[in-house]
Amino acid sequence: MRIRLTAYSLLLTMCIIFSGAAYAQESSESVTYTSPEGIQFISYSEVWNEPKLKELYAALLQCEHGEELSVLKKVILYSEKSIGKSGSRVGSYNVETQTIKLYEVESTPVIRTLIHEYGHHFTYYWLQKKEGTYPGQLTESSSWAKIRQLDGFPIRWSGSLLPYVHRWDPGEIMAEDYVLLFGVGVEPMPSRVPNIVNLLRHENEYIPSAESIPALRQYWEKLAGFPSKESIKLPLLQQWSATKDGEPGTNRLVFSSSATRDDQLIQYGIQVSGYNLKDGLPMNWTTAVNATGKSPVEVKLDLRSLQEQQPFVDGSIQIWALDPASKQLIYTPFYMNWFSFERISKSLRAIPPPFMSKALTETMDKEGMQSWPLLLVMMNGMPLAPMQRFEDKEKNVYVPLSLFNEITGVASKEHKILDNDEGRRIKIKYKQYTVQLQMDEQLATVNGTQIKLSQRIRRMGTEPMVAVDDLKALFGATLKWDEAGNSLSIEAL
Repeated sequence: MRIRLTAYSLLLTMCIIFSGAAYAQESSESVTYTSPEGIQFISYSEVWNEPKLKELYAALLQCEHGEELSVLKKVILYSEKSIGKSGSRVGSYNVETQTIKLYEVESTPVIRTLIHEYGHHFTYYWLQKKEGTYPGQLTESSSWAKIRQLDGFPIRWSGSLLPYVHRWDPGEIMAEDYVLLFGVGVEPMPSRVPNIVNLLRHENEYIPSAESIPALRQYWEKLAGFPSKESIKLPLLQQWSATKDGEPGTNRLVFSSSATRDDQLIQYGIQVSGYNLKDGLPMNWTTAVNATGKSPVEVKLDLRSLQEQQPFVDGSIQIWALDPASKQLIYTPFYMNWFSFERISKSLRAIPPPFMSKALTETMDKEGMQSWPLLLVMMNGMPLAPMQRFEDKEKNVYVPLSLFNEITGVASKEHKILDNDEGRRIKIKYKQYTVQLQMDEQLATVNGTQIKLSQRIRRMGTEPMVAVDDLKALFGATLKWDEAGNSLSIEAL
């Protein structure tokens, strides 16, 4: 876990290097608590006495854990700073001694740091035991890499020549994944639903979220022998519109449920961030709602308060979903659900994420990501979940055929197999279009008329894909590209 290196800490580091002094020295005065498993919690801080060490151990037990807990040797707490290879750090894990060290424990969120470092212990233990490897030895061909959906991202795989960046280290991604997948229950559940917003966040928010990849949870559950738990779903916007007969600036927002069962209670926190015209700094407005079951969820967004503070031109909507019973948390990434506020109609219009104006493109380029590897699709004005960008050798871009169904934004698979020839023939009914296709073929039939596509239908990943250049011929769709944000707007009404 990383804290940005400030000018003061940089100067202090230089002084230490040249003076031969060291951070986080162990003094003779310490307090120790030994858990029933034999884990020693050792404090060199006056603040962390034995009762608080017991509380820290109790918090650790709230994480999902297995036999790896019993082989953890020590958790050592220091009040001093520490420097790692990426700058100032508030925690570290040593796999050889199976020891966690926590720094600046009188001024940082110690429990959050502990769970991250325990994530290192968890992932090191199970990777070594079941696959005979460690995070630092992983390559793009590893089982975890294939599941984690990291193609195109500048991951520092084993043998990488890119300069070290903390958030692109596979081991750090794994540790943060552990926090989001198995560490949600450590902190007390929020007493107020709006507090779900920013309850937990992954250090690397460029990559797909851990909870949005059910196979990732299943991978670790299988390795650690955890009971299987069905992942809650990423909430997707389905409709936003100005409320009829309502106050100007009030919008109706509808999004898909995160629940997987009809009796499942999900708590939602919604944050709207508007970027003002003056300095581009965000202003936030938050609301919340409880909902049970799999039906779409509806809330009202009152954007008047944001406009009254400072007029804004664009903004974003982030949704957090918490299942307090199963202790699962998922939230939409920062690059989803961007909008412009139409000042005349007081309504919202979907836009690509403004990476350039928010200086994110420069940051990504410095870290080794020259182009955005995900494709952000807006379908009939609504943003969909980010998807992997698929291209052929000629750089033709493809999208899933599952986008074309009668429920815009849900992307449920509605393809009907005409016969039993291994699913090669596909029939799609979308609005006024009846389309018949065949895998690996360019010929198609639209409303009874045969046409030839520019590219053949092909399977990429797990789904049948169609070249975006053929969407107009198949579904009468119009396209608008934003290459800076790697976004594609599709209108097929």
